[in-house]
Amino acid sequence: MASDAEVEQGLASVMQLAAAMSALGLYTGGNTAAEHAEEAAWMGGEDAYRVRLANALLGAAQTQAMLADAVSVSGDALVAAHEQQFLTAGVAADPAQRIAFLRWQTLRVGGPLREIAQNVDVGPIPLAAAHAVAGLQQLLGVIADSQGPTPDDVERLAGPVTDELRAAREALAHAISNIDDVLLDL
Repeated sequence: MASDAEVEQGLASVMQLAAAMSALGLYTGGNTAAEHAEEAAWMGGEDAYRVRLANALLGAAQTQAMLADAVSVSGDALVAAHEQQFLTAGVAADPAQRIAFLRWQTLRVGGPLREIAQNVDVGPIPLAAAHAVAGLQQLLGVIADSQGPTPDDVERLAGPVTDELRAAREALAHAISNIDDVLLDL
């Protein structure tokens, strides 16, 4: 397994991503340059194709993590397993990077929740969840911005941090309001 020191940041090639998916039995193509060029053209370019492959691999990895987390292991073993994602991502040693990584994960949760909440037939609970995620994103942003501030940083951040905290509070208040609507109907 990779440690912080072993993680090399940078974009994986489409060949590497396809090879990783192939190892999981999720890619059945030949993993050739011609094949990838054809797919990239169909999807709007190599970057769009790389994003699609990376997200397909992420979905596969997340599914494996969900299945693995369901296995009975000690609490310490589970905490160590969860910590491995931060080690592998290269963010374990730096609190600001770890928070930024968590914020990125939260942003990925927020998008689908907002889409679900657009359907009025689903009721106020998904909307409450979307508001709660928005508040959490803002709070994580405040934490990331305020990691180890110098006296000059405190002064510089005071206005934006206050604004972000107010926005987080407003989002969380909307979440509570939507939950209250549900509770009133019960």
